[in-house]
Amino acid sequence: MSLPARFTPVRRMVTNVTQALKAVVTTSEAHGYDSDQWVRLIVPDSFGMALFYVQTLIKVTADDEFQTNINTTSELPFLTPVFPPGFTTAQVVPISQLVDVEDR
Repeated sequence: MSLPARFTPVRRMVTNVTQALKAVVTTSEAHGYDSDQWVRLIVPDSFGMALFYVQTLIKVTADDEFQTNINTTSELPFLTPVFPPGFTTAQVVPISQLVDVEDR
């Protein structure tokens, strides 16, 4: 019996989140995530839109973009703050991985 490789989450910086019934998130580089994967969004209120540790299932739409199940229509627009270095960046962290049961 072989076990799958250890899960190592790949955090990515968030550069945009749309105001939509199913918000679309853009990352600063290719994220490498898969559709039907769970992620956690961390967007401090200094970015206008505040999403504190919100978990969502995603649908990948591009190498650096994915759609969420989060309704952000009532949130403020996502804006990159102009602060001195040291503020917390907006980020996404995967909290699950897809595993093929046959590989176990």
